[in-house]
Amino acid sequence: MKTKILILTLTLFVNTVSFSQNDYFKGKRLYCDMPKDSESKKRFKLGIECIQRNLYIGAANKIFQELIAKDSTFCDAYFFAGYTFKISNMPEDALFMYYMADSLSNNKSIEFKQNLAALSLQIGNDTFARKKFKEMTTYFPGSPEGFYGIALSSTTIGDVDYGLININLAEARYPTENKDAQFLKAILLNLNGKYQESIVYFEKVQSEFSKDDHFNGSYALSLYEVATINNDEKMLKKARKHYDKVINKSNLTDYIKAKFEKT
Repeated sequence: MKTKILILTLTLFVNTVSFSQNDYFKGKRLYCDMPKDSESKKRFKLGIECIQRNLYIGAANKIFQELIAKDSTFCDAYFFAGYTFKISNMPEDALFMYYMADSLSNNKSIEFKQNLAALSLQIGNDTFARKKFKEMTTYFPGSPEGFYGIALSSTTIGDVDYGLININLAEARYPTENKDAQFLKAILLNLNGKYQESIVYFEKVQSEFSKDDHFNGSYALSLYEVATINNDEKMLKKARKHYDKVINKSNLTDYIKAKFEKT
């Protein structure tokens, strides 16, 4: 069961991937040995500064490529070359660099696996993304991100029961309530037909996502299904209200649209 919900949830995930790893993106730690010469160290630092300032990204990419040419085992240079490709809208090139970084790091970096998995989802390689998310749960079991990623990939792979198991595991690992995780859980409950339970989670995140088409469309469906069972006219009106808030209804599933086209 494919769903367009991934468009939103993936955007949330990808936008937080880099910034959740702030200390690494400041160049404060490495996973592989850097070339020992002082010039390489200076060049690497300059490349990191370009990324931090979001300036001269092409020059930064060239720096990291030069470092790779100097030492083909320097996994961090591969990763940052991949990152500069990604923000330059060159996802295929970025994916290759992320893959090399992950392969060379001997499973030491959650950043490498997370960015590789997220970009794989973005370009439609769900199976490979799922593999990398699973690796995250194996090598970094205390982190919620691998479990969140598995749950996210369930929205396209279609195994929503498995997605619910993993979003619960992710929730248990976040130190505080995570609104993105709660929203994804609402979506998975909705896709699994657990409409009453999904309403609880939609209401938890309403203030954050009230203007979002996917929120309003999916929330409307949950309200509609529960209202129909209970013959609740007030809830039916609320469902219609949220459906009417959806600006681009083409992004909703056919199942959602069918419910409101006949009402």
